[in-house]
Amino acid sequence: MSTYDGNDLFGSGPHSIKAGSWTRSQQRRGFAGVSGELVIDHGRRSRLLIQAGRLQAASPTHLESLIDAIEAYQDGYAYSLVDNHGRHYTNVLLEQFEMATPVRLGRAAWCDYTITYRQLP
Repeated sequence: MSTYDGNDLFGSGPHSIKAGSWTRSQQRRGFAGVSGELVIDHGRRSRLLIQAGRLQAASPTHLESLIDAIEAYQDGYAYSLVDNHGRHYTNVLLEQFEMATPVRLGRAAWCDYTITYRQLP
């Protein structure tokens, strides 16, 4: 079961989290008369985590409450994310929540979504 800041916001439906590669900041300089270049490494920078899945609730009102709870985390603060395999990601900002489909009704109210997180080193 995935959690964000210790809250089970995504347990209502299937989802997956894909971790991108860490980036590094580097400065490269070449000098006349010198073969090669000088590389100054400024260290590791952030990486993106992409979560895609489906949210489900008993009614459209309950689904809207769940979406509001997720969107409330777009506050600029970093939290802990734990994926459904138990991997822990620390210092994670929720940058974007996007509904991939409109709210649909069936046995329950549901919608597909994509979340973009940024993990800081």
